[in-house]
Amino acid sequence: AVIIAAVWLAALSAYVIAGLPTASFHGDEAMQVHTSRDYVTAFIERAPERLLTSPPYYIDSDAHLRILNGTINRLGIGLSWHLAGFSVDDLPPPPGWDWGMSYDRNVETNHRPPDSLLYAARLPSTLLLCVSIAVLFGIGYVVAGPVVAYSASGLYALHPTILLNGRRAMQEGSMLCFGLLTILMAAIISERRSRGERVSPIYWALLAAMGALALASKHNAAVFAAAALVWITAAELANRRAWRTLLVPLGISGALIVLGFVALSPALWNDPLARLRDLVNVRAELLNIQVVADPNAPTPLSQRAADLLLQPFIAPAVHNEVASWTESASFAAEVASSRATWLSGVHYGWALGLPLTALMLLGIAITARQFRRPAYTGLLVWLVFTTGLLMTNPLPWQRYTLPLLPLAMVFTGIGIRAVGTQLAGRLPAPSERNDAAS
Repeated sequence: AVIIAAVWLAALSAYVIAGLPTASFHGDEAMQVHTSRDYVTAFIERAPERLLTSPPYYIDSDAHLRILNGTINRLGIGLSWHLAGFSVDDLPPPPGWDWGMSYDRNVETNHRPPDSLLYAARLPSTLLLCVSIAVLFGIGYVVAGPVVAYSASGLYALHPTILLNGRRAMQEGSMLCFGLLTILMAAIISERRSRGERVSPIYWALLAAMGALALASKHNAAVFAAAALVWITAAELANRRAWRTLLVPLGISGALIVLGFVALSPALWNDPLARLRDLVNVRAELLNIQVVADPNAPTPLSQRAADLLLQPFIAPAVHNEVASWTESASFAAEVASSRATWLSGVHYGWALGLPLTALMLLGIAITARQFRRPAYTGLLVWLVFTTGLLMTNPLPWQRYTLPLLPLAMVFTGIGIRAVGTQLAGRLPAPSERNDAAS
């Protein structure tokens, strides 16, 4: 069984890596590559104190980009291009991508990295996306067994939206990897406690470490950390166990997640409490700017609710968030090529997407009906937090729905297992088939 699982995960990972060059470009990739010079500052010049920030945060200044974005991806990008033989002189000019210029003008002024540098920059996120496939396999196995593990990991690894965004030189690969690792730690802790087994401090330490890495990857990964902590508590409450014994380890883990996040974020080292307030304020300011700039924002609540059903399997992958990019012939050709390749995932559409959505809803119904199972309690908590995140997001950008997708794959796996069990129960046993044939 272990060998089969290893071959399965290796095959899915090979597919993900093979498609790295096929993902269409996103402007934030240029920004992430530009800010990866922080790797040079911290590890080559050994001057991390130069990464500290303080007001004012002018739009697209280094301090602005540093406090707004996670640390993990840009340091990973820096290490990757360093090992590939590039230097800081090869990076795009500030601020990485100039959103005030057209796509073609950005290309003309070298704001888009050359493909060789871009592919090197994409490798860290792509590799972490591969790790996240194995982690989701583990989550599926812990909460519902091997059928769910294989179903969820396969659907996840072949999902066009996950592949497109996870392969890019952006924060999504690390967010999914460490966010799901945080959830996996919560699932393991909860299951061990439900069996009356001792939970080693190592599990709690891993929970805190993965939560900190998730937050340092992308700030909205807080949804994974919060869901993980509440998962453990809710599972105890649902089964009327002595949840108060959890207060100390949960409190320590929560505190370590925040402290670890600060430790991994040089932009917050200079008076952390003040910088955390700055982070919230600067992010709110940017969100307001984005909402005003996007003609489709704020997204109506009805559309946000519809996306909960459409994004997992029916909605096609969205390659750009700025309408003017479609005016570029070169970018349009790149998108067409990306969509056409067999490495872009399985495009379900309504024909296949609708049955899979029905299986997902069946999985949610089964989970709700058996909510006292610790793992199912946790899945419902995860669903509540993720739904809350999506319903409060005013931007119509598909990549912001990524936290929903791995959870949707788990629910779909539960639905697939239920249907498979029903079908298997209706088939005659082998001996009965032989008797009928004779």
